[in-house]
Amino acid sequence: MTDKKQTPTIIVDDKPEQQWFENLKEKLRYQQAVRENSRKIDHKQVRLNIQTDALPSKTFFIMNALAAIIAAYGLLSDSTAVVIGAMLIAMMLGPISGISLALIDSRWILFRTALQTLVLGMLMIYGIGFLLGILHPNISITNEILARTHPNSLDLMIALAGGAAGAFASVSPRLSVAVVGVAVATALVPPLVASGILLSRAEFRLSANAFLLTFTNIIAIQVSSAMVLWIAGFRRGSNEEVSSKYLEFIKRNRVSLVILFILAIYLSFNLFYTVHNELYKSKITDQLSQTLNNETNIIDTVEFDPQPNFTLARVFIRGVTLPSTQQINELNRTLNTDQNGHPTYVQIRFIPIQILQTQPTKIVPLNPIATEQPTIKTLTQQDPS
Repeated sequence: MTDKKQTPTIIVDDKPEQQWFENLKEKLRYQQAVRENSRKIDHKQVRLNIQTDALPSKTFFIMNALAAIIAAYGLLSDSTAVVIGAMLIAMMLGPISGISLALIDSRWILFRTALQTLVLGMLMIYGIGFLLGILHPNISITNEILARTHPNSLDLMIALAGGAAGAFASVSPRLSVAVVGVAVATALVPPLVASGILLSRAEFRLSANAFLLTFTNIIAIQVSSAMVLWIAGFRRGSNEEVSSKYLEFIKRNRVSLVILFILAIYLSFNLFYTVHNELYKSKITDQLSQTLNNETNIIDTVEFDPQPNFTLARVFIRGVTLPSTQQINELNRTLNTDQNGHPTYVQIRFIPIQILQTQPTKIVPLNPIATEQPTIKTLTQQDPS
């Protein structure tokens, strides 16, 4: 009888074959991903999608109306999160993309349709902002509203990038236009609503600045969208890519480009003025701090009120010792001039600090020197009694 321990055993190793099949499947997946990534643009389908989004549909007006209401209450409540959240349902990219496609394809019926949709949508959003501003007259103008009233060239660059991203998403088979539309809507709906709210408060200059920001964003988004579509081969309404020079692009978008150029110059001056104004305020604040801040007084806030022939620096001071008129005269004589070369004058609003306590105190013992200080430091160790 043969001992089982001495019986030869054949071992079959199937790991090399299994590994070969795994490598083959991985290569097939990689090639499939490459083919998916290299899919050509379906010009006919993209044109159809853009034309559909440019129509004045019920969905367009309902979603943009809801976005305007949410954005308005976000602006009035000074909530950045609510303003951004409102853009998740806005649909303002469609008609602007339709205008871009119409210009580079020379399709004037589409141009009129998209322009009509855009204008009607803007009027609706503006009207909602105006009505909500009338319904809530007691709510003060918030920082979120004021942030939309100082357009400059930085806003122009943001809109150019947003428009290019939206157009690229519309022609790419793998990107969602809705996600990029949020960024575009953020540049359009809040400033338009803010302009309506400011108009209801009779703040005509601030309302015009907010509307200028909206108009700038629309022009910038349209131009950058047209550029991306032109590079992608959308020309003269043909389903085939037509070779053409960029001079033809400039010719078809000449009105938008001229407006964009004028806006770029104006907004660059705005940015230059804003930067220098902030530097002026910073220097004045430093000069005031060096003179008025001491052991018993401290500057709380400084407000600047431009007047026709001078700028008034309104200084709020908390402290114990009232500043002297000699200090104010010296500041009026030495402070830097404003942007227009006019003098800067100081007006101090003094808020006295009084320290009250009962004797004896167990928590914050004070001495005569401490009572003259503008703040009280609580002792880390309390009296155990």
